[in-house]
Amino acid sequence: MRALHTETPATALLWLTLAVFIGYANALGGAFQFDDYNVIVNEAQVHSWGNWLAGLDNGIRPLLKLSYTLNWTLGAGVTGFHLTNLLIHLANAWLIYRLAQIFTRQQWQQSKLQHVPLIVALLFALHPIHTEAVSYISGRSASLMALFYLAGLLSYITGRLQGDWRLIYLFTPLLFMLALATKETAVTFPLALLAWELCCGGRWRTWLSQMWPSWAMLGIAVLFFLLNDNYAAQMQRSAEFNDLQGNLATQLAGFAWLMQQWLLPLWLNIDPDLPLLTDITAALLPLCLFIAATATMLLCWRRRPWISFALFWAMLQLIPLYLFLPRLDIANERQMYLAGWPLFLALVIELSLRTAPRAFRITVAALLLIFASLTFLRNQVYADEIRLWQDTAAKSPHKARVHNNLGHAYLLAQRHEEARNEFITALQLDPGLLRARHNLYRTDDEMEKAGGTLRP
Repeated sequence: MRALHTETPATALLWLTLAVFIGYANALGGAFQFDDYNVIVNEAQVHSWGNWLAGLDNGIRPLLKLSYTLNWTLGAGVTGFHLTNLLIHLANAWLIYRLAQIFTRQQWQQSKLQHVPLIVALLFALHPIHTEAVSYISGRSASLMALFYLAGLLSYITGRLQGDWRLIYLFTPLLFMLALATKETAVTFPLALLAWELCCGGRWRTWLSQMWPSWAMLGIAVLFFLLNDNYAAQMQRSAEFNDLQGNLATQLAGFAWLMQQWLLPLWLNIDPDLPLLTDITAALLPLCLFIAATATMLLCWRRRPWISFALFWAMLQLIPLYLFLPRLDIANERQMYLAGWPLFLALVIELSLRTAPRAFRITVAALLLIFASLTFLRNQVYADEIRLWQDTAAKSPHKARVHNNLGHAYLLAQRHEEARNEFITALQLDPGLLRARHNLYRTDDEMEKAGGTLRP
C-alpha cells in the first residue's frame, strides 16, 4: 500500500493493467451471448467495411458498430472481441485515475488524499458489477461510450486548468459527439460538466462562457435524433411505454436496485425481474431512499463535496433520461459502469479521512481482494449461454423471458427435453410470449424428426 502512495503515472498504469488482466483473465475464453448474435454474429452490417458504410444512412450507434466491424474483420474471433473490451476497460480505469487526481487536488484536504486516485481506479477496475459491461461483449455499448464521455470530461477540466481553448472548444465537444455516436445516453454530458464545476468551486459564469460548445452539440444531437427515422421511432415507442407517474415509480425502484447491486454485488443478474410500476405509492421505499440521497447531497455540498458529486452524478446517469424515455429493461448492471465511479471516489476519501492508516490499508486490501474474487467468479458464468441463463433463471425464476432464453440455449445444444421444459415454464408465466411458443413448436418438431417422444 505504501507503493500506491508514491506511484508515478507509469507505475499507476502498471497496477491498473495487472488488476484488469488478473480480474478478467478468465473472460477471454467466453462465448458470444444473447444480444451478441443480434448485433454482431448475425448482423451483416458489421461483417465488412463496405456493409458498415452502406448502413450509415439508416443505422444507429455507428461508432459502436465500427468497433464491432474492426474486430470482425481482424479475424481474431471471439477472443479478439473480449480483448478489445478489456483494453477499453483499462483505458477507462486510467481516465478515472486522472479525474480522481484532479478532483482530490482541488480539495483542501489534498495532502491526506494523495493515495486516493489509484485506489479509486483499482476499485473501479475490479468491481464485479462491471462484468456485464466488460465480459458480455454487447456490454461494450456502455464501456465504449464511457471512454469518450470520461475523455471529454478530462479534456474540459484540463483545458480549464491550463487555459487551453482547443481542449475546451474543440476536443471536448468532439469527444461528446463520439460518445453520442456510441450510445445515446451520453446526452447527459453537459450536465456532468456542470456537476463537476459546482462541486469543485466553479461559478455559473463558467457555465455560460466555456460550456456552451457542449450544450450546442447537445442541441444538434437532439435535432438529429428527432429527424432520424430510426431514433424517432424508438423514442416514440418508449414514450408510449408508461405514463410519467409510472415512469417515476419504476425508475426510482430501478435506481434503488442498482445502488444495492453496487453496494452488495453478491447476486449479480443480467436480466433482473423488476416489475413495471404504475403508481408512485408502489415505490415508497425507493422514494424515501431518493429523498434521503438528495438531502445528503445538499447538506454535504460545501463541507464534503465528493459526497454531493457522487450522489448527483449517480442520479444524473440513472434517473432523468429514463424518466421521460423509459426502457423495456428497467435496469441493467451495465448502467452502473459510468454512474458508479464517483461513489468509489467518495468512499475512498471518507475512509482515508475517518480511519487510521493501518485500518485504511487493511480495508482497501480486503475490498480489492473481495472484488477481484467476485469478478473472477462472475466471469465463469459468461463461459457459455447455458451457464449464463441457468444462473439468471435461478435469480429471476418468475421472468418468462429468462426461461425462454435458457430454453433457447438448451435447444442450440440439442438438449431438447430441457429446452421444452423451459419453454413450457415461460408460457405458464406469460402465455402471450410468442417467442417461447414458436421455440416450443420448433423443439417439438426437432424431437419428432429425431424420433423422440413428447410429453403432454
